[in-house]
Amino acid sequence: HVPLGYSRLYANPAVNWCYTSEPEPHLNGRRLFQPRGKVLGGTGAINGMIYMRGQPEDFDGWEAQGCAGWGWRDVLPYFKSCEDQERGADEFHGTGGPVAVSDLRTRHTLGEAFHAASEALGIPRNDDFNGARQLGTGYVQTTTRKGWRWSTASGYLRGAAVDNIDLTLNAMVERILVDGKRATGVAWTDRSGRKQADARREVILCGGTFNSPQLLQISGIGPAERLKQHGIEVVHDLPGVGENLQDHFGIGAEYRSTSHTTVNDLYNNPLRGGLQLARFLLFRTGPFADNGNYSNTFICSGPEIDRPDMMVTFMAWCTDESLKPRPFSGFTILAEHMRPNSRGHVRITGPNPTDQPAIRFNFLADEADIEAALAGLKFGRQIARTAPMSDNVDHEITPGDKVTDDADLIDYCRSAGLSLLHPVGTCKMGIEEDAVVDPRLRVHGMTGLRVIDASIMPRIVTGNTNAASIMIGEKGAAIVLEDARG
Repeated sequence: HVPLGYSRLYANPAVNWCYTSEPEPHLNGRRLFQPRGKVLGGTGAINGMIYMRGQPEDFDGWEAQGCAGWGWRDVLPYFKSCEDQERGADEFHGTGGPVAVSDLRTRHTLGEAFHAASEALGIPRNDDFNGARQLGTGYVQTTTRKGWRWSTASGYLRGAAVDNIDLTLNAMVERILVDGKRATGVAWTDRSGRKQADARREVILCGGTFNSPQLLQISGIGPAERLKQHGIEVVHDLPGVGENLQDHFGIGAEYRSTSHTTVNDLYNNPLRGGLQLARFLLFRTGPFADNGNYSNTFICSGPEIDRPDMMVTFMAWCTDESLKPRPFSGFTILAEHMRPNSRGHVRITGPNPTDQPAIRFNFLADEADIEAALAGLKFGRQIARTAPMSDNVDHEITPGDKVTDDADLIDYCRSAGLSLLHPVGTCKMGIEEDAVVDPRLRVHGMTGLRVIDASIMPRIVTGNTNAASIMIGEKGAAIVLEDARG
C-alpha cells in the first residue's frame, strides 16, 4: 500500500500471476513479462496508480463504430460518479465517489526540469490531463488517498458491498455453466473442493483482458476450430473471442544524473532511503508517497496527427530488467505510443484454467507504429538535451549518444521496447462480425452472460487504462440494473 513500493509487486507471485507473452515476432523474438493482479482489486492493486482517462475522441470513436451509449457525453457522468477528486468537483470531475484521485504529494526537482524543457520545445503546461485537453506537460494524478495506494478494493468493497456480496477467496473459476445458449452459473474450486453457483438472472465475467477470453474459450465459447483442437465441446462459435488484443508500446532512453534526487539514490543509500521512509511514515510525504512516474508530456508523433498520440514520461529511476535500480543516480524518459494499429491475440493453450493462455501483442507489426515509436524516442531524447533538463544529465546510458541513425534507433526499439502493461480489447464490444459483446455488454449469441472489464474496449484509449476500466465497471453496473428493471 506504500505507493513507491509497487516495484516490489511487479514480479511477486504472492499477488501476481506473472504471465509472459509468446515470443514477439517484431521484437527479436523476446517474451514480454506481464504482471497481473492475483489479489482483491485485481491489477489495479499492484499497478503504477496513474489516473488517466483518455481523450473524448476515444469514446466518440467507440460510438461511431456502433457502440451506442459509449460516446464521451455518455461516459463522462460515470467517470465523475466513481471519482473522489482531491481538487474538488467541476465540469470534468466528481467528489464523493469510491475512487480516490489525488495530486502527487511532493514536487520533484527533475520533474520541474522536465516540464521546463518541454515548454522550451513549444509544449504548453497542462495541470489536468483529465480536463479540457490532454496536450501539454505536467504532473500526473494517482489513485491514492493521503499518501496510500487506493485500489478499487479499497473503494468498493466496503459499505453496502459488505452485505450485498458473497466474496470467495483463494478460488479458481473452472468454467461457465451453460444450458443450450444460456449461461446458468459457474463452477469453481477452492481449498475445500469443487463448487458451483447457479445464476437466477445472469453471469457477469470480469476476468480481465487475458482471463475473460480464456474462460469463455475453455467454456466452449469462441473460435470453433481452436476449441476443437483442445478437445473442448463447442457451445457457441464466436470467432472474435481472444482477438483484437491491443497495448501501448514503450521505448525508453536512460540517463545518468548529476542530480542525486532519484529513486536510485534512495535504494543505493540506506541512510537516505531510511530517512525518506521515516518521512513517509510520519507525514505521508516525500518520494515514498509517490510512484516515481512524476510527469508526462503529450505530443503528436507527426504533423498528420490531429491530436496527441504519444505520451513521453519522466521516471525518476533507471533499472535493470528485474526493476532493480542501477547503482548510481539515474532516470528514464519513456516514449509511449498510445494509439497503436498493431493487433494481437489471447488464445488458450489447454482446457484447464491453470494453463496460462498464449499472449501475443504483435508490437510494431504496423509501419505507422514504428514511425510513431521512433518519433517519440527522438522527442524524449530532445527533452533530455534541452535546458534545464540537460543541466541534470551526465550522459545517456541507452541507447547512447552515438546511436543517431533511424535504422539503429528502430533496432533499439525492437531490442529494448516494452509492453506498457495496458492490455485491452480481447472481448471487443461492437456490432461487427468480430465483436464479442454488444453495447449492452451481452455476449453475442448467448443469453444470461455479459463481460464487463477492459477486454471489451473496441480500441485502446489514449492514456493509462485503469481509469477507463473502472468507468466500464460503473457504466456496466448501471446497464445491468437498467435491464433488470426493464
